[in-house]
Formats: sequence, C-alpha cells, structure tokens
Amino acid sequence: MQKIILTGATGGVGFQLAKKIISSDIGKLYCVYRNRQKYEDMFDKEGLFPEGYLLENKDDFSGLINLLDGDEHEAENIVLILNAFSIIPIASIGTFATEEIEEMIYGNITRNVLMLNRVVEYCKKNDIGLRVINLDSGAADHPLNGWSNYCASKAYMNAMLATLASENPDYQIVSFDPGVVDTDMQAKIRNTDKNIFNRVDTFIEYKERGVLRKPEDIADQIIDRYLLNWNPQSMREKAV
Repeated sequence: MQKIILTGATGGVGFQLAKKIISSDIGKLYCVYRNRQKYEDMFDKEGLFPEGYLLENKDDFSGLINLLDGDEHEAENIVLILNAFSIIPIASIGTFATEEIEEMIYGNITRNVLMLNRVVEYCKKNDIGLRVINLDSGAADHPLNGWSNYCASKAYMNAMLATLASENPDYQIVSFDPGVVDTDMQAKIRNTDKNIFNRVDTFIEYKERGVLRKPEDIADQIIDRYLLNWNPQSMREKAV
C-alpha cells in the first residue's frame, strides 16, 4: 500500500484531493492542517474521517513520523503532496515588517523543507520508495508585483526538488502547475489594491469570463496522472 501525506487539506484543491483519494481507496491518507476547527467542520460535514495531523508552531514533524511509524500496515512507498503555500501578504518589497518576513519564509519554505527532510529521512531509514507531487505555479518563473514571497517560495521548492531528484534518481518527483484555479486565494488576489498588484483587473476578468479551473477537475488530473498512474514527461508539468 502507499501512504499519502497531503498538506493544505482544507484548501480548495487539497480538500477535493482528500475527498477523491478517500473515495478511490488508493492509499492511506494523512491530512496535514493548521486550523483544527476548520478541518473538523469541513471533513465531518462530508462524513469523512482521514488520519489528521495538526501542525504545531515551529513543528519538527516528529509527530507526523510517529503517525506513519505507528500504522500497522507497512508502506511500499510514501507520497508527499506539497499543496500548502500562502500568497498573503500581498505587498511591495520595502513595506514588510520583520515579523511578516519571518512568518512568510517559515510558512512557505521552512515548513515544507522540514517536512520534506523528515519524510526523506524516514524513507531512507525504512527502505521505502518516495513520490513527491509539488503544486507548482508560473509565479516561480515570472516576477509579479506584490507577490515576491509567493514567487520566491515556489522557485525555492522547485530548486530543492530538482536537487532531491539528482541525489535520488529512484525517487519519483514532479512539480505540477494547476493554472488559475477558483479558490479562496483567487478571491484574495481580486481584492488586492491595484497600486500593489498591477494585474488585478486581469484576475477579475478571469473570474468574470468563467475561465478559472475547478478544484475538483485539478484533483482528478493529479490522481489520474500521478497517483493511479505515474506518467510525467518531465519534472515540471501543467494541467491540461
């Protein structure tokens, strides 16, 4: 069997992924979340009760490893889905408070790297295969006003995973760009001050024209392309 660790389980794509993974019975699911009340409300409403892991402040992920280790079923491989990234705050460089910078780096980079590091360590120790699915973005390659933190964190994770692949050719790793998806993050983008993010009108137009992708459709693609089958043509791919 495979054990699937899903971050950002209460987000648009993450929540749809969780529901579909459970209904598809393609592995034991571990949902990583930050807000217990939101997590319980969302999953209880659906009558779903996956294994959950509540992130603590400055978490070292020992608890997550203990969850994996304590399961009576041995895993042939671990699947780590990195889906938890925040675009907030959207602001210009030179306006961030020191605390905001520290929180941005920890939330978008440090926490993901810590988790990745512990999972790789666990897989090596137990001789278990690893598959990493990273939710990518065009922001990793294109600087966008007000999005410095988001752009940098996406680029950082791509570089980290490219190095992991080089060090471990037997691991299966892909960064998947879902495109522009109709999520809470998009709503926050549309409400940004035009003086900070100069492409607000473009994102408003995406919504008005109905071109935003549905989270459930993106979840289907991830499951079909990387969980039920493993068929990436390159380390970085886009939704179709």
